[in-house]
Amino acid sequence: MNNSQKKNLKTTKDKKKKKYRFKIRRLKKLFTLVVIVTAAVLFVRSSVFIVDNIKVTGNKKYQANEIILRSGLVTGQNVFKMLGEKPKNLLTLKFGDKEKAVSESMPYISSISIRPSLPKSIKIKVTERTPYCILDIKGTSLLIDKQGFALEVITNQNEKKKYIKIIGNSLDSFKLGQELKFKNKDTLSDLMIFCNALIKNDKDTKQKMYPRLTVVNMSDPGVITAVFENRVTVKFGDMDELDYKIGFLRNFFVNNINAKQKGTLDFTTGKYPFFAPAE
Repeated sequence: MNNSQKKNLKTTKDKKKKKYRFKIRRLKKLFTLVVIVTAAVLFVRSSVFIVDNIKVTGNKKYQANEIILRSGLVTGQNVFKMLGEKPKNLLTLKFGDKEKAVSESMPYISSISIRPSLPKSIKIKVTERTPYCILDIKGTSLLIDKQGFALEVITNQNEKKKYIKIIGNSLDSFKLGQELKFKNKDTLSDLMIFCNALIKNDKDTKQKMYPRLTVVNMSDPGVITAVFENRVTVKFGDMDELDYKIGFLRNFFVNNINAKQKGTLDFTTGKYPFFAPAE
């Protein structure tokens, strides 16, 4: 065997040794990875992460135990095992499916976040909708918020008295927890403009008109007819000169009618408002 052949043989042996060492290193790395993953899985599934507390914040309408019950979450289970029931939950570290279950079944909840608070807690943070007014739909009193979401059907008469009632605008149908589709799309924006004008006009006076507002008729777009104290109907007409009209109304309530008098104050009949007492 000449020198060239010996050299080639040595090179071949060296290559085989390198390949062997490379395979050994890969096997060691793989084994280490398996050990680490196994240890991590055993650790996260251990008693260290058994949930012993579920805390709810931001709730007013609903009791904490109601929200927890709707979420389906319970103490005494491993938090990662509960997350792992839905792979997406495990990746995002939040209970997306539980959030959806709560928000779809509890109309007052506008947003919800359910996240683990490691090692042993789960935090549920909710934002609830604020009731604003009652929409009268063929004798059904539907409580809604300022964004037009349906909250609940009110049957108690004392509860009804707490809210402004909207009449004269209809819906095809409604579902609690969902945004209403008014036939007149400007219903809520017109109502907000009118109510905000009342509140602003009330700011520097003791004789507040907004708390006296009981019914608003929204049958004509951009035209407001309202009832105060369930006894005086006011035809404001369009939104022009609202400050003047509200100021006149306040002065009229204070100086021109008694606490029991009923009738209609009309700003639409001509240059000057006209009051027609009820018979």
